[in-house]
Formats: sequence, structure tokens, C-alpha cells
Amino acid sequence: MNRIWLTAFVMTAACLPGCTTPPRTSYTLYRNSPFGSGVRVHWATFDAAESDPAYNLNNCQMAARLLNANLGASAKAEGKLPSTGVGFWCEPGAYKETGESPSHFESAFPTDV
Repeated sequence: MNRIWLTAFVMTAACLPGCTTPPRTSYTLYRNSPFGSGVRVHWATFDAAESDPAYNLNNCQMAARLLNANLGASAKAEGKLPSTGVGFWCEPGAYKETGESPSHFESAFPTDV
């Protein structure tokens, strides 16, 4: 009887690492301001409980690229130059009031190609 319990225990213990869900990482989308480079505006937090660990990062980065492209397109449509050093970016974790703003902001519009 003890051997049956030992076998069941070993099999259960061996399964546990594969049965757990991977830790989820949330990402926060920030925007800075043309009125102050140190301003960090909370735009959104991506915290979906998906099985793909990169799901939240990918969605945050996609939103940042689209919003950065829109900043440039909006300025162009108004006959203005885009504000340099202003844009959207992602950081892991929850919103933080302090931190550095990046010097470059990736941008891309979706295409139908």
C-alpha cells in the first residue's frame, strides 16, 4: 500500500511544474508631454490573463506604434512639424510616477498588404 502512495506522490510531483500557469506580466503604456519631458502620463495598462507570456507586451507595443504614427500624421495634416521627443512607449509592470522617457519612439500604421 505504501508503494502505491509513493508512486502516486512521485507522479503528481513530476506533473506539477508542467501544470502550473506561467507568471503573467502586465505592461503600461505611457505618453510624455511637449510641456515637460519628465511628465509621464498613464495611457493604458495591458494585463490580460493569456497563456502567451508576450501577449500583453505585443498589444502594448502595437498600440504605442499606432499612436506614435498618428502623432506624426496629425501634425502633417495640420501643416505642422511633429513635436520631437514626444511619444508613447511601454514599460513592464504597473504605472510608475517616476522614470526616464525614451529618446526614440517606434511608429507604424497598419497596412492592408
